[in-house]
Amino acid sequence: MKRFKDITFKQHKLGKGHIQGLLTLDKGIKLSVVAGKGMYSSGKSGVRTSINDVKDASSFEVALIDQDGNFIGADNDIVLGWQSRDDIDNLIQIHS
Repeated sequence: MKRFKDITFKQHKLGKGHIQGLLTLDKGIKLSVVAGKGMYSSGKSGVRTSINDVKDASSFEVALIDQDGNFIGADNDIVLGWQSRDDIDNLIQIHS
């Protein structure tokens, strides 16, 4: 079973101070996990501050995206903020 530790993080397209990881789940659903300045995340420097390494993040902003690139959730545009590594493992389990 996939878990948070299986997500590979890189610099987000927004640039320095932002990271993103993508994980493909069953049925082609993608789990997007981001953290950084202005995002619903937290790290060593505080809430919604710059994060350049996943080790420095304590919570993340998460979205589920279907095969057509649409957000899965209420009103098709929801993201989940302040998700811990355990919260993300639970989301992966639910959608796998």
